[in-house]
Amino acid sequence: MAFTVSNFKSNLAKQSGGARPALYKVDINGKNLSTSFTFNDNILVKAASIPSANIAPLAVNYAGRAYKWNGFRTYDNWTVTVINDEDFQTRNRMMSWMRNLGGRFEGKRDSGYGDPLLGTQWFDGDATVSQLSTSGSVMQVYKFHYLWPTEIAGIAVDWSSDAIQEYSITFSYDYWTHGSVVSAT
Repeated sequence: MAFTVSNFKSNLAKQSGGARPALYKVDINGKNLSTSFTFNDNILVKAASIPSANIAPLAVNYAGRAYKWNGFRTYDNWTVTVINDEDFQTRNRMMSWMRNLGGRFEGKRDSGYGDPLLGTQWFDGDATVSQLSTSGSVMQVYKFHYLWPTEIAGIAVDWSSDAIQEYSITFSYDYWTHGSVVSAT
């Protein structure tokens, strides 16, 4: 069968022109309000990514040869780029989460630290990246489970720049799921 441009265009038109990288929404949730992004914070997420899928090869030796077998699934860290707001609310939420993960500066932790019965578990949260269609409906949802921030990048200050400040936040997580709105959660 010959390839024609009209076939390509008609197939792409059936899909509303294909998925667009700018049509997405992100929702990041810690264990409580002081570590979760609000609706306004989520809007400030300028860039995120749909996670990669990795299965590391596992070498099995037999008769002097190494044969590759499917190993374990691994999950790369997830990074988002955030537009800085003037009152630093979003950044302060993430710094609060990291401060509670690491304990106080002098190394002490509260007696209820990490106790789910007391409702003080600071360790993890979750996040979702929803890919939207051109009509605004949710097409796919990727959910990150047991997520926590590992790094908040620095913010450059410079007299020669008039750009709005941005910084990145890197998260670690245990695994991700995907599917429709219902099946991903």
